[in-house]
Amino acid sequence: MKIVRLIACTTLLASMPLSATEQPGPAVEPRPGYVDFAELAADYGEPRVMIDLGSSLLTLVSAMQRDDPAAQEALRSLDSVRVQVFDTGGLATPAAERMQAIEERLAAQQWQPVVRVREPGKRVDIHVMQAGERIQGITVMALDEEEIVFINILGDIDPAQLHDVVASIEVGPDLDLVAHTP
Repeated sequence: MKIVRLIACTTLLASMPLSATEQPGPAVEPRPGYVDFAELAADYGEPRVMIDLGSSLLTLVSAMQRDDPAAQEALRSLDSVRVQVFDTGGLATPAAERMQAIEERLAAQQWQPVVRVREPGKRVDIHVMQAGERIQGITVMALDEEEIVFINILGDIDPAQLHDVVASIEVGPDLDLVAHTP
């Protein structure tokens, strides 16, 4: 869950000076990289954490990244970053079933799995939607006994930019993010 926590914390911290969130509107939802996670509320209620940054907020966040041009450029190419975290209350089975259903739906829509982790009590899936050499969407789903986390990143993403941003993040010696980038 370190990757998921890192992405969620970075997104949250970057948006802290901002008081409003943007809801995905008609310009975001029909795009190929969009994934709807709303069905999880049926099992777990409202998300414990909900981050929803649209393109105008991401543009503002990118302007604040003056010391990191690679991150600034990558953020400008994004249309939406959405994070939802649900507490499972120790009942991970419904969440695992929802993850499986979403994974099947992504496969039917030509999403490519790039990371799959299965450990006792833990599951992580990362999928990308590609159009040629560009990435249109990234979806991260992570589950452990306490929580389920969903992240959907939507935009026109150059894999080389993504690699530069991820490579610049130091998360510790036990995790090599660069090896897992699409």
